[in-house]
Amino acid sequence: MTSRFLFQSAVVVLFAMFSTVSAQELKDRELRPAFDHSTIQMPVEILSIKLNGKEIKPGEKIKGDDDWLQGLSFTVKNISGKPIAYVSTGLKFVRPDRIVVFILNYGVDYSRGEPRSGSSPLPIPPDQTVDLTLTKERYPNFLYVLKAGEVPRSFDLVSYYVERVSFEEDPYIIWEGGYLKRRDFGVFDKFDIIEKYKLPVKP
Repeated sequence: MTSRFLFQSAVVVLFAMFSTVSAQELKDRELRPAFDHSTIQMPVEILSIKLNGKEIKPGEKIKGDDDWLQGLSFTVKNISGKPIAYVSTGLKFVRPDRIVVFILNYGVDYSRGEPRSGSSPLPIPPDQTVDLTLTKERYPNFLYVLKAGEVPRSFDLVSYYVERVSFEEDPYIIWEGGYLKRRDFGVFDKFDIIEKYKLPVKP
């Protein structure tokens, strides 16, 4: 009788401890734009942001544990009027002495010398959309980047932005930070500003 009582008590205590830890892990988390995207023109538009299939709004408080960002998805639309070969969004973590960025991308980045093959993702036609998703398969790589950048696993805030766009018909031209840039063949991953990007005027 005593042994059974002790066993039941231990189960109750363990359950209580587990419940307390779980409750502590559910904290307010937030995903917000790194800057006001309306201040620059971009070849793509972020139509929606979802977390495990549920749409969320920028700056919305989200209850979640330390893995709350797994399943994050950005739906982006090509509004450039040209086929897009590559698009990426950055998840930005600001540390006291550095900025850590994890990239969610789609396509073939010609600007970094990537070739197109038969198995490559197809270009994004004008007015079409793609999803950039932090999938379960990519999540271990995300955790590796956080660890390498000394970002605490229990982060509460992450900002996002459109990081880079490259075009199918102009393999050495990219959009970045509101500007069109041309690849410098003398220096790897260096791009020279051509002009401020402007969306085509619709007839």
